[in-house]
Parts: sequence; structure tokens; C-alpha cells
Amino acid sequence: MYKLYFLKILFLIFFPFHINAYDFSFQNENNLFELDFEDNLLKEIKFEVNINGQRNFGIINYHNNEIYILLNTDQISFDNFKKIFPKPQKNKKLSKKINFNWEISELIISDDYSLFSNKLNFVYDQGFESMIFYDSKKEFELSILPQLDGDKQIYLFSKNAGQFFYAQKITKNMNGGALIGKGSFKKFNDYDLNIKVKDFSIDKNSKFYNLLFTSRMLDVFSVLQNKQDEFNYLEVPVQKKGKIFTFDHALMLGGTVAFSFKGEANPTEKTASVNGTYGPLYLFEKNFKNVPFLSELFGKNVEESLLAADFKVNKKGNKTDFIFNPLSILTPGKTRNFFDIWE
Repeated sequence: MYKLYFLKILFLIFFPFHINAYDFSFQNENNLFELDFEDNLLKEIKFEVNINGQRNFGIINYHNNEIYILLNTDQISFDNFKKIFPKPQKNKKLSKKINFNWEISELIISDDYSLFSNKLNFVYDQGFESMIFYDSKKEFELSILPQLDGDKQIYLFSKNAGQFFYAQKITKNMNGGALIGKGSFKKFNDYDLNIKVKDFSIDKNSKFYNLLFTSRMLDVFSVLQNKQDEFNYLEVPVQKKGKIFTFDHALMLGGTVAFSFKGEANPTEKTASVNGTYGPLYLFEKNFKNVPFLSELFGKNVEESLLAADFKVNKKGNKTDFIFNPLSILTPGKTRNFFDIWE
């Protein structure tokens, strides 16, 4: 429903009114449209649309070389927001520069979390130029801005990483965490982004909680404090090409435990494939890496830890399979990764 109404509005924006025209007004119980013309050219559009009891109104002003758009929405879910979120690409036929502003009183992320007094601004001039989105409390911020060398930088911040991943349908099993992401942007389906998250926990009702709980049995301090679900750090280098997200050398740390993984995901098709290694005493082993006769024994990363195991996750639709390779625990670190052989 949201998408249909906004498509009608976008049609009005780009329709070339180079014809004899007169001011026009239409109003019924839920909708209002007003069109003002000057010298047979469209000068301004005002509209108000009520969708599911929520008020949406806006003004579109046409100038010689620019179009100014202001939208205002009372309340909208993140799923509906994504459906109508403008993703303009190159369009040399459009001669006017577009300044787009959208104010949203409440953006609903989940039943327990919303962003309030949100502002979205983007500039389009025959192609996407820049974008900034943030809420009044700065709980979330996303910006894509041009750099001096002509490239664009993407910056991402969230005070609640768990809700960010939930909204993006990546996972619903993370709680809390502060997220920062930086990368390079080419198009909305072509960018690189390095994401870092600090101080988060894993939902104890998740399918993989028992695995995480078991993997930290040797992590004495977390066991004594009953904090096997808490993690200190996550870093995921992400590359998006089309609908596919790929990630390599991702790292998650908690207590003495470290997880390293790589793979790809297609949220549209609800598929994912991940290969990984976890070392239950990785941070403990790091203390011995500077000891000459032990440095080669412990290796340089999680995959080369003395005590570690391989795992594999495959997701297809609502079904997720987990494969654990217990023999890899007994394999020397530098030759451990059996999944490379299985593939």
C-alpha cells in the first residue's frame, strides 16, 4: 500500500508538464492533492495521504534547474520504509537536480525498538550525489558523502547493533552492542563496508547458543561469572555485489574465545553459507606468541591456534544446518581446515 501511493507521487515529480495546464485540486476523506502551474509549467505539488490511519504529507517545488521535495510521515515500519526508500542511479535524461528531504516522526524497527524524529536527505544530479540519515537522539546514522578524489565514503553508526542486524534480517540473535562501519560506495548494490561491534551478547534462546556455551567451557572467567553469552568484539569486512553479500576473515572475540569465519549470504533468497574456526583458548594462547620456542606452535591467527575446531553453517529458507568437525581439534593449526578438502 505504501509503495503504491509513493509511486504515484514520484510519477508526478518526473512527469513533464510542458502543456497548457490549470491549477488543480482534489480532496476526499483521506487524500488531498493540489497542483499549481505557472506559464503552463508545473510549479508546486501539495499532497496529504492517510495510510492505515497514519498521516503523510508533502510539498514538491519546481524551479528552473532544481526540484525540492519535502515529505513528512507520522509513523512507518522499517520494512515499509525499505520498500519505498529511493535508490536513484544514473539518469542523464533528468535535467533537474533533486533535493529530497523526508522527516519521519517514528520509524518502527521492532516491537521493542523505534527511532524518533528521523531525517533523510539525499541529493541527486543525473546520478546519486550524497545521502544523510539520522534520528534526533543519534541512535542511528548513515551517510554517503563524496570525497575529494571523486569516490564516495559510506559511514554507519548504531547504538544498538542487535536491532540493526534484526532490521536488516541478518540475525535476530544479537542483543545490544555499539556498531561502527566505514567503507567505499559505488552504488546501492555495489559497496565495501568494514563493520565493527563492541560489547554485545547472544540471545540465550538462539539455535546456536548451546554451541557458544560449550565452546566457552574452558573460558574459566566467563564460566565463573555466567557470561558465556557475552562478547567483546566483532569485525566483519563486507562486500556487496548485486544481491550477494560476501565476507572474509571476520572475527568475533569473547573472554578467551575467538571465532573466525568467511562466506556469503543472499538475504533476498534467504540463503547463506559460512565456514569458520573457533579457538576456545585463543586469547590465552596469544600471551605465548612472543616466546621464541612457542611462537610457531601457537600460530598467528584463530585458524592456526593450537586448540581449535572447524564448523560450517548452511541456511536455505527457514532451515539452517550446522556441521561441526571434532577431528579438527586434534589437527595441527596450520593444516587444520578440513572444510577446504571437503569442498
